Amino acid sequence: MNNLRVRLLLWVLIPMLAALALTAALSWRNARQMALLVQDRQLLASAEMMAGQVGWQQDALHAETPPAALQMFASQERDRVYFQVLAASGELLAGWPDLTSGVPPPNGIPQYRSIDYHGKTLRLVTLMRRLYRHGHSIAVLVSVAESRHAFKHRILSLWWPALLHESALLVLALVLMLIGLTLELRPLLQLRRDLQAREMDDLTPLRTTELQRELQPIVETINQYATRLTKQVNLQKRFIADAAHQLRTPVALMSTQLDYASHLEASAELSETLQALRVCSRRLKDLINQLLSLSHAEASRGANLPRQSVNLLELAQQVQAELSVLADDKGIDLGLDPASADVNVMTHPTLLHALLFNLVDNAVRYTPRGGNVTLLVGHAGTQASVRVDDTGPGIPAEVRPHVFERFSRGNTSDNGGFGLGLAIVSEAAKACGAKVELLGRPDQAGLSALVQLPVGEP
Repeated sequence: MNNLRVRLLLWVLIPMLAALALTAALSWRNARQMALLVQDRQLLASAEMMAGQVGWQQDALHAETPPAALQMFASQERDRVYFQVLAASGELLAGWPDLTSGVPPPNGIPQYRSIDYHGKTLRLVTLMRRLYRHGHSIAVLVSVAESRHAFKHRILSLWWPALLHESALLVLALVLMLIGLTLELRPLLQLRRDLQAREMDDLTPLRTTELQRELQPIVETINQYATRLTKQVNLQKRFIADAAHQLRTPVALMSTQLDYASHLEASAELSETLQALRVCSRRLKDLINQLLSLSHAEASRGANLPRQSVNLLELAQQVQAELSVLADDKGIDLGLDPASADVNVMTHPTLLHALLFNLVDNAVRYTPRGGNVTLLVGHAGTQASVRVDDTGPGIPAEVRPHVFERFSRGNTSDNGGFGLGLAIVSEAAKACGAKVELLGRPDQAGLSALVQLPVGEP
Protein backbone atom coordinates (compact mmCIF):
# COMPACT_ATOMS: atom_id res chain seq x y z
CA MET A 1 0.00 0.00 0.00
CA ASN A 2 1.73 3.16 -1.28
CA ASN A 3 -0.96 5.73 -0.40
CA LEU A 4 0.63 8.03 2.20
CA ARG A 5 -2.69 9.35 3.46
CA VAL A 6 -4.11 5.87 4.00
CA ARG A 7 -0.94 4.67 5.73
CA LEU A 8 -0.93 7.65 8.09
CA LEU A 9 -4.59 7.06 8.89
CA LEU A 10 -3.90 3.38 9.58
CA TRP A 11 -1.04 4.28 11.93
CA VAL A 12 -3.52 6.37 13.91
CA LEU A 13 -6.60 4.20 13.43
CA ILE A 14 -5.11 0.94 14.72
CA PRO A 15 -3.96 2.38 18.10
CA MET A 16 -7.23 4.27 18.45
CA LEU A 17 -9.25 1.12 17.77
CA ALA A 18 -7.16 -0.71 20.37
CA ALA A 19 -7.80 2.13 22.82
CA LEU A 20 -11.52 2.01 21.96
CA ALA A 21 -11.61 -1.75 22.60
CA LEU A 22 -9.86 -1.25 25.95
CA THR A 23 -12.16 1.57 27.04
CA ALA A 24 -15.18 -0.47 25.87
CA ALA A 25 -14.05 -3.38 28.04
CA LEU A 26 -13.49 -1.08 31.01
CA SER A 27 -16.88 0.57 30.42
CA TRP A 28 -18.51 -2.86 30.32
CA ARG A 29 -16.89 -3.80 33.60
CA ASN A 30 -17.95 -0.54 35.23
CA ALA A 31 -21.50 -0.89 33.88
CA ARG A 32 -21.67 -4.46 35.19
CA GLN A 33 -20.43 -3.40 38.63
CA MET A 34 -22.94 -0.55 38.72
CA ALA A 35 -25.83 -2.81 37.64
CA LEU A 36 -24.76 -5.40 40.20
CA LEU A 37 -24.63 -2.76 42.92
CA VAL A 38 -28.14 -1.57 42.05
CA GLN A 39 -29.49 -5.12 42.07
CA ASP A 40 -27.77 -5.95 45.37
CA ARG A 41 -29.23 -2.86 47.01
CA GLN A 42 -32.70 -3.77 45.81
CA LEU A 43 -32.28 -7.30 47.14
CA LEU A 44 -30.97 -6.03 50.48
CA ALA A 45 -33.83 -3.50 50.82
CA SER A 46 -36.37 -6.22 50.09
CA ALA A 47 -34.69 -8.64 52.53
CA GLU A 48 -34.60 -6.00 55.29
CA MET A 49 -38.26 -5.21 54.70
CA MET A 50 -39.14 -8.91 55.03
CA ALA A 51 -36.92 -9.30 58.08
CA GLY A 52 -38.76 -6.40 59.69
CA GLN A 53 -42.04 -8.33 59.37
CA VAL A 54 -40.77 -11.39 61.30
CA GLY A 55 -42.03 -11.50 64.89
CA TRP A 56 -43.48 -13.54 67.74
CA GLN A 57 -47.06 -14.60 67.66
CA GLN A 58 -48.33 -16.77 70.53
CA ASP A 59 -44.84 -17.92 71.43
CA ALA A 60 -44.15 -18.88 67.84
CA LEU A 61 -42.23 -17.16 65.08
CA HIS A 62 -44.38 -15.71 62.36
CA ALA A 63 -43.30 -14.08 59.08
CA GLU A 64 -45.39 -11.96 56.74
CA THR A 65 -44.40 -11.02 53.20
CA PRO A 66 -45.21 -7.35 52.56
CA PRO A 67 -46.26 -6.66 48.94
CA ALA A 68 -43.92 -3.67 48.82
CA ALA A 69 -40.94 -5.98 49.31
CA LEU A 70 -41.73 -7.67 46.00
CA GLN A 71 -43.13 -4.69 44.10
CA MET A 72 -39.73 -2.96 44.13
CA PHE A 73 -38.56 -5.57 41.62
CA ALA A 74 -41.28 -4.72 39.12
CA SER A 75 -39.81 -4.10 35.64
CA GLN A 76 -40.53 -4.64 31.97
CA GLU A 77 -38.23 -7.64 31.97
CA ARG A 78 -40.59 -9.45 34.43
CA ASP A 79 -37.88 -11.06 36.51
CA ARG A 80 -38.81 -13.86 38.87
CA VAL A 81 -38.30 -13.14 42.59
CA TYR A 82 -37.73 -15.90 45.13
CA PHE A 83 -37.49 -15.55 48.90
CA GLN A 84 -37.03 -17.68 51.98
CA VAL A 85 -37.48 -16.92 55.69
CA LEU A 86 -35.87 -19.67 57.75
CA ALA A 87 -35.38 -20.04 61.48
CA ALA A 88 -32.03 -21.22 62.80
CA SER A 89 -33.71 -24.45 63.86
CA GLY A 90 -34.48 -25.13 60.20
CA GLU A 91 -38.17 -24.20 60.46
CA LEU A 92 -39.43 -22.61 57.22
CA LEU A 93 -41.42 -19.48 58.05
CA ALA A 94 -42.11 -18.35 54.47
CA GLY A 95 -40.99 -18.77 50.87
CA TRP A 96 -39.28 -21.51 48.93
CA PRO A 97 -37.87 -24.29 51.12
CA ASP A 98 -35.00 -25.27 48.79
CA LEU A 99 -33.78 -21.81 47.93
CA THR A 100 -30.84 -21.97 50.37
CA SER A 101 -29.37 -24.56 52.71
CA GLY A 102 -29.84 -22.36 55.76
CA VAL A 103 -26.16 -21.59 56.42
CA PRO A 104 -25.91 -18.22 58.23
CA PRO A 105 -23.65 -15.53 56.73
CA PRO A 106 -20.28 -15.12 58.46
CA ASN A 107 -20.06 -12.41 61.10
CA GLY A 108 -23.71 -11.59 60.56
CA ILE A 109 -22.89 -9.46 57.49
CA PRO A 110 -25.31 -9.74 54.52
CA GLN A 111 -23.90 -12.17 52.00
CA TYR A 112 -24.32 -11.74 48.23
CA ARG A 113 -23.79 -14.53 45.72
CA SER A 114 -24.95 -15.91 42.41
CA ILE A 115 -26.64 -19.31 42.47
CA ASP A 116 -28.13 -21.76 40.02
CA TYR A 117 -31.71 -22.55 40.96
CA HIS A 118 -33.62 -25.06 38.87
CA GLY A 119 -31.57 -24.17 35.80
CA LYS A 120 -31.86 -20.40 36.32
CA THR A 121 -29.09 -18.06 37.36
CA LEU A 122 -30.16 -15.95 40.31
CA ARG A 123 -28.60 -13.19 42.35
CA LEU A 124 -29.21 -13.85 46.05
CA VAL A 125 -28.71 -11.99 49.32
CA THR A 126 -28.92 -13.57 52.76
CA LEU A 127 -29.08 -11.61 55.97
CA MET A 128 -29.54 -12.70 59.59
CA ARG A 129 -31.81 -11.11 62.21
CA ARG A 130 -31.88 -12.04 65.90
CA LEU A 131 -35.17 -12.02 67.80
CA TYR A 132 -35.24 -11.97 71.60
CA ARG A 133 -37.89 -13.46 73.95
CA HIS A 134 -37.69 -14.34 77.66
CA GLY A 135 -33.94 -13.70 77.68
CA HIS A 136 -33.27 -15.98 74.78
CA SER A 137 -32.39 -15.07 71.17
CA ILE A 138 -33.04 -16.92 68.00
CA ALA A 139 -31.54 -16.25 64.57
CA VAL A 140 -33.74 -15.86 61.51
CA LEU A 141 -32.25 -16.05 58.00
CA VAL A 142 -33.96 -14.01 55.29
CA SER A 143 -32.91 -14.69 51.68
CA VAL A 144 -34.19 -12.91 48.57
CA ALA A 145 -33.16 -13.83 45.00
CA GLU A 146 -33.92 -12.37 41.58
CA SER A 147 -33.35 -13.56 38.04
CA ARG A 148 -30.90 -11.65 35.84
CA HIS A 149 -32.97 -10.18 32.97
CA ALA A 150 -33.25 -6.68 34.40
CA PHE A 151 -29.62 -6.92 35.47
CA LYS A 152 -28.48 -7.59 31.88
CA HIS A 153 -30.71 -4.86 30.49
CA ARG A 154 -29.31 -2.42 33.04
CA ILE A 155 -25.76 -3.28 31.94
CA LEU A 156 -26.59 -2.52 28.31
CA SER A 157 -28.41 0.70 29.22
CA LEU A 158 -25.32 1.89 31.08
CA TRP A 159 -22.67 0.59 28.64
CA TRP A 160 -24.20 1.26 25.22
CA PRO A 161 -24.39 5.10 25.46
CA ALA A 162 -20.77 5.19 26.66
CA LEU A 163 -19.71 3.01 23.70
CA LEU A 164 -21.59 5.23 21.24
CA HIS A 165 -20.01 8.32 22.77
CA GLU A 166 -16.50 6.88 22.51
CA SER A 167 -17.11 5.65 18.96
CA ALA A 168 -18.39 9.07 17.93
CA LEU A 169 -15.26 10.65 19.38
CA LEU A 170 -13.14 8.19 17.36
CA VAL A 171 -14.99 8.98 14.14
CA LEU A 172 -14.71 12.71 14.84
CA ALA A 173 -10.99 12.37 15.48
CA LEU A 174 -10.53 10.45 12.21
CA VAL A 175 -12.53 13.02 10.23
CA LEU A 176 -10.53 15.88 11.73
CA MET A 177 -7.32 14.00 10.99
CA LEU A 178 -8.39 13.36 7.39
CA ILE A 179 -9.19 17.05 6.98
CA GLY A 180 -5.87 17.96 8.57
CA LEU A 181 -3.98 15.57 6.29
CA THR A 182 -5.74 16.98 3.25
CA LEU A 183 -4.86 20.52 4.25
CA GLU A 184 -1.27 19.63 5.13
CA LEU A 185 -0.77 17.65 1.91
CA ARG A 186 -2.22 20.45 -0.23
CA PRO A 187 1.18 22.06 -0.93
CA LEU A 188 2.54 18.68 -1.99
CA LEU A 189 -0.45 18.05 -4.27
CA GLN A 190 -0.06 21.56 -5.71
CA LEU A 191 3.59 20.77 -6.36
CA ARG A 192 2.52 17.66 -8.28
CA ARG A 193 0.02 19.69 -10.36
CA ASP A 194 2.70 22.28 -11.12
CA LEU A 195 5.06 19.56 -12.30
CA GLN A 196 2.36 17.98 -14.46
CA ALA A 197 1.57 21.36 -16.05
CA ARG A 198 5.20 22.06 -16.93
CA GLU A 199 6.68 21.64 -20.36
CA MET A 200 8.87 18.60 -20.87
CA ASP A 201 12.05 20.66 -21.01
CA ASP A 202 11.21 23.08 -18.18
CA LEU A 203 13.83 22.46 -15.48
CA THR A 204 13.46 25.68 -13.48
CA PRO A 205 13.74 25.18 -9.68
CA LEU A 206 10.61 24.27 -7.74
CA ARG A 207 9.33 26.66 -5.07
CA THR A 208 9.82 25.48 -1.49
CA THR A 209 8.36 28.43 0.43
CA GLU A 210 4.89 26.86 0.82
CA LEU A 211 6.15 23.38 1.73
CA GLN A 212 6.51 22.03 5.24
CA ARG A 213 9.98 22.03 6.71
CA GLU A 214 10.18 18.22 6.52
CA LEU A 215 9.46 18.23 2.75
CA GLN A 216 11.74 21.11 1.80
CA PRO A 217 14.97 19.01 1.77
CA ILE A 218 13.38 16.59 -0.72
CA VAL A 219 12.39 19.38 -3.10
CA GLU A 220 15.76 21.08 -2.66
CA THR A 221 17.45 17.81 -3.64
CA ILE A 222 15.23 17.62 -6.74
CA ASN A 223 16.16 21.23 -7.56
CA GLN A 224 19.85 20.43 -7.23
CA TYR A 225 19.45 17.47 -9.56
CA ALA A 226 17.48 19.63 -12.03
CA THR A 227 20.25 22.26 -11.88
CA ARG A 228 22.89 19.65 -12.75
CA LEU A 229 20.69 18.33 -15.52
CA THR A 230 20.14 21.85 -16.85
CA LYS A 231 23.88 22.44 -16.97
CA GLN A 232 24.34 19.20 -18.88
CA VAL A 233 21.56 20.08 -21.36
CA ASN A 234 23.03 23.57 -21.84
CA LEU A 235 26.41 22.06 -22.56
CA GLN A 236 24.86 19.85 -25.22
CA LYS A 237 22.95 22.78 -26.73
CA ARG A 238 26.09 24.91 -26.72
CA PHE A 239 28.01 22.11 -28.40
CA ILE A 240 25.37 21.84 -31.15
CA ALA A 241 25.34 25.60 -31.66
CA ASP A 242 29.14 25.82 -31.71
CA ALA A 243 29.40 22.85 -34.06
CA ALA A 244 26.83 24.38 -36.40
CA HIS A 245 28.70 27.69 -36.41
CA GLN A 246 31.99 25.97 -37.07
CA LEU A 247 30.47 23.98 -39.94
CA ARG A 248 28.94 26.96 -41.69
CA THR A 249 32.26 28.31 -42.98
CA PRO A 250 33.63 25.11 -44.58
CA VAL A 251 30.21 24.32 -46.03
CA ALA A 252 30.03 27.80 -47.54
CA LEU A 253 33.53 27.39 -49.01
CA MET A 254 32.60 23.98 -50.38
CA SER A 255 29.49 25.41 -52.02
CA THR A 256 31.51 28.21 -53.57
CA GLN A 257 34.09 25.77 -54.93
CA LEU A 258 31.37 23.52 -56.31
CA ASP A 259 29.75 26.48 -58.06
CA TYR A 260 33.12 27.42 -59.54
CA ALA A 261 33.80 23.83 -60.63
CA SER A 262 30.42 23.59 -62.32
CA HIS A 263 31.42 26.37 -64.76
CA LEU A 264 34.58 24.57 -65.88
CA GLU A 265 34.69 22.30 -68.89
CA ALA A 266 34.11 18.76 -67.72
CA SER A 267 32.74 15.46 -68.81
CA ALA A 268 29.09 14.50 -68.33
CA GLU A 269 30.04 12.10 -65.53
CA LEU A 270 31.92 14.84 -63.65
CA SER A 271 29.00 17.23 -64.10
CA GLU A 272 26.65 14.63 -62.63
CA THR A 273 28.98 14.11 -59.67
CA LEU A 274 29.27 17.86 -59.07
CA GLN A 275 25.48 18.16 -59.16
CA ALA A 276 25.13 15.41 -56.55
CA LEU A 277 27.72 17.13 -54.36
CA ARG A 278 25.86 20.40 -54.74
CA VAL A 279 22.62 18.77 -53.53
CA CYS A 280 24.39 17.24 -50.52
CA SER A 281 26.01 20.58 -49.72
CA ARG A 282 22.63 22.31 -49.84
CA ARG A 283 21.08 19.70 -47.52
CA LEU A 284 23.97 20.04 -45.10
CA LYS A 285 23.57 23.83 -45.11
CA ASP A 286 19.82 23.46 -44.47
CA LEU A 287 20.51 21.13 -41.52
CA ILE A 288 23.03 23.55 -40.03
CA ASN A 289 20.61 26.46 -40.42
CA GLN A 290 17.84 24.48 -38.74
CA LEU A 291 20.12 23.46 -35.86
CA LEU A 292 21.07 27.11 -35.36
CA SER A 293 17.41 28.19 -35.50
CA LEU A 294 16.47 25.53 -32.96
CA SER A 295 19.33 26.53 -30.66
CA HIS A 296 18.34 30.20 -30.92
CA ALA A 297 14.68 29.46 -30.17
CA GLU A 298 15.56 27.36 -27.13
CA ALA A 299 17.95 30.00 -25.80
CA SER A 300 15.33 32.75 -26.24
CA ARG A 301 12.65 31.13 -24.07
CA GLY A 302 13.99 32.36 -20.75
CA ALA A 303 16.02 35.31 -22.03
CA ASN A 304 13.20 37.89 -21.69
CA LEU A 305 14.05 39.48 -25.05
CA PRO A 306 12.41 42.82 -25.94
CA ARG A 307 9.25 42.57 -28.03
CA GLN A 308 8.53 44.61 -31.13
CA SER A 309 5.51 45.32 -33.26
CA VAL A 310 5.35 42.94 -36.23
CA ASN A 311 2.96 43.20 -39.17
CA LEU A 312 1.75 39.65 -39.79
CA LEU A 313 0.61 40.36 -43.34
CA GLU A 314 4.02 41.74 -44.34
CA LEU A 315 5.76 38.84 -42.63
CA ALA A 316 3.58 36.33 -44.51
CA GLN A 317 4.40 38.04 -47.80
CA GLN A 318 8.12 37.92 -46.94
CA VAL A 319 8.00 34.19 -46.16
CA GLN A 320 6.03 33.59 -49.36
CA ALA A 321 8.73 35.34 -51.39
CA GLU A 322 11.55 33.43 -49.65
CA LEU A 323 9.99 30.04 -50.38
CA SER A 324 8.61 30.80 -53.83
CA VAL A 325 11.66 29.31 -55.58
CA LEU A 326 11.28 26.01 -53.68
CA ALA A 327 7.54 25.98 -54.44
CA ASP A 328 8.14 26.65 -58.15
CA ASP A 329 10.72 23.85 -58.34
CA LYS A 330 8.12 21.45 -56.91
CA GLY A 331 5.26 22.78 -59.05
CA ILE A 332 3.27 23.99 -56.03
CA ASP A 333 0.98 27.00 -56.01
CA LEU A 334 2.15 29.03 -52.95
CA GLY A 335 -0.02 32.07 -52.36
CA LEU A 336 -1.65 34.45 -49.92
CA ASP A 337 -5.41 34.30 -49.42
CA PRO A 338 -7.07 37.51 -50.70
CA ALA A 339 -9.19 37.62 -47.53
CA SER A 340 -6.08 38.23 -45.41
CA ALA A 341 -6.21 41.24 -43.08
CA ASP A 342 -3.59 43.69 -41.89
CA VAL A 343 -2.80 42.62 -38.29
CA ASN A 344 -0.04 43.69 -35.90
CA VAL A 345 1.33 41.71 -32.94
CA MET A 346 3.91 42.43 -30.23
CA THR A 347 6.50 39.65 -30.32
CA HIS A 348 10.07 38.69 -31.28
CA PRO A 349 10.42 39.31 -35.04
CA THR A 350 13.24 36.82 -35.65
CA LEU A 351 11.55 33.99 -33.79
CA LEU A 352 8.14 34.65 -35.38
CA HIS A 353 9.82 34.63 -38.79
CA ALA A 354 11.45 31.26 -37.97
CA LEU A 355 8.07 29.93 -36.81
CA LEU A 356 6.17 30.93 -39.94
CA PHE A 357 9.04 30.07 -42.32
CA ASN A 358 9.31 26.51 -40.99
CA LEU A 359 5.54 25.99 -41.06
CA VAL A 360 5.31 27.05 -44.70
CA ASP A 361 8.53 25.21 -45.60
CA ASN A 362 7.14 22.04 -44.00
CA ALA A 363 3.86 22.43 -45.96
CA VAL A 364 5.70 22.94 -49.27
CA ARG A 365 7.98 19.94 -48.72
CA TYR A 366 5.14 17.54 -47.95
CA THR A 367 2.66 18.75 -50.55
CA PRO A 368 2.90 16.71 -53.77
CA ARG A 369 3.54 18.34 -57.16
CA GLY A 370 0.57 20.28 -58.44
CA GLY A 371 -0.76 20.98 -54.95
CA ASN A 372 -1.56 24.21 -53.16
CA VAL A 373 -0.20 25.95 -50.03
CA THR A 374 -2.20 29.00 -48.90
CA LEU A 375 -1.51 31.52 -46.14
CA LEU A 376 -4.38 33.37 -44.46
CA VAL A 377 -3.72 36.25 -42.02
CA GLY A 378 -6.60 37.46 -39.87
CA HIS A 379 -8.24 37.19 -36.47
CA ALA A 380 -9.34 34.20 -34.40
CA GLY A 381 -11.65 35.62 -31.77
CA THR A 382 -9.70 38.28 -29.87
CA GLN A 383 -6.32 37.11 -31.13
CA ALA A 384 -4.35 37.48 -34.33
CA SER A 385 -3.92 34.36 -36.42
CA VAL A 386 -2.00 32.92 -39.33
CA ARG A 387 -3.30 29.77 -41.01
CA VAL A 388 -1.27 27.66 -43.39
CA ASP A 389 -3.39 25.28 -45.49
CA ASP A 390 -1.89 22.61 -47.73
CA THR A 391 -3.15 19.77 -49.90
CA GLY A 392 -0.54 17.28 -48.73
CA PRO A 393 -1.09 13.83 -47.21
CA GLY A 394 -1.93 15.28 -43.78
CA ILE A 395 -0.98 13.91 -40.37
CA PRO A 396 -3.10 11.34 -38.47
CA ALA A 397 -4.74 12.81 -35.36
CA GLU A 398 -3.00 10.34 -33.02
CA VAL A 399 0.42 11.35 -34.39
CA ARG A 400 -0.03 15.15 -34.23
CA PRO A 401 0.95 15.57 -30.52
CA HIS A 402 4.35 13.97 -31.28
CA VAL A 403 5.35 15.77 -34.47
CA PHE A 404 6.73 18.75 -32.51
CA GLU A 405 9.46 16.53 -31.06
CA ARG A 406 12.95 16.66 -32.54
CA PHE A 407 13.59 14.40 -35.53
CA SER A 408 9.95 13.30 -35.51
CA ARG A 409 8.04 13.01 -38.76
CA GLY A 410 4.30 12.87 -39.12
CA ASN A 411 4.71 11.48 -42.62
CA THR A 412 7.43 9.04 -43.72
CA SER A 413 7.52 10.10 -47.37
CA ASP A 414 10.88 11.30 -48.66
CA ASN A 415 10.67 15.10 -48.70
CA GLY A 416 14.27 16.11 -48.01
CA GLY A 417 13.52 17.20 -44.44
CA PHE A 418 15.31 16.38 -41.19
CA GLY A 419 12.42 16.28 -38.69
CA LEU A 420 13.48 19.58 -37.07
CA GLY A 421 11.08 22.06 -38.71
CA LEU A 422 8.12 21.56 -36.36
CA ALA A 423 10.48 21.33 -33.36
CA ILE A 424 11.70 24.83 -34.27
CA VAL A 425 8.06 25.93 -34.65
CA SER A 426 7.25 24.62 -31.16
CA GLU A 427 10.22 26.30 -29.47
CA ALA A 428 9.70 29.58 -31.31
CA ALA A 429 5.97 29.56 -30.41
CA LYS A 430 6.79 29.12 -26.71
CA ALA A 431 9.27 32.01 -26.84
CA CYS A 432 6.79 34.25 -28.70
CA GLY A 433 3.81 33.40 -26.51
CA ALA A 434 2.01 31.88 -29.48
CA LYS A 435 -0.19 28.80 -29.74
CA VAL A 436 0.15 26.36 -32.64
CA GLU A 437 -2.49 23.78 -33.59
CA LEU A 438 -2.45 21.18 -36.35
CA LEU A 439 -5.94 20.55 -37.70
CA GLY A 440 -7.36 18.26 -40.32
CA ARG A 441 -9.24 19.61 -43.33
CA PRO A 442 -12.66 17.93 -43.39
CA ASP A 443 -13.52 19.19 -46.89
CA GLN A 444 -10.37 17.85 -48.59
CA ALA A 445 -7.04 16.17 -48.00
CA GLY A 446 -4.24 18.08 -46.34
CA LEU A 447 -3.42 19.86 -43.14
CA SER A 448 -4.18 23.24 -41.55
CA ALA A 449 -1.60 24.78 -39.21
CA LEU A 450 -3.14 27.55 -37.06
CA VAL A 451 -0.94 30.05 -35.20
CA GLN A 452 -2.59 32.38 -32.65
CA LEU A 453 -0.92 35.38 -30.97
CA PRO A 454 -2.12 38.28 -28.80
CA VAL A 455 -2.94 41.37 -30.85
CA GLY A 456 -0.48 44.26 -30.40
CA GLU A 457 -0.59 47.93 -31.37
CA PRO A 458 1.64 48.99 -34.32
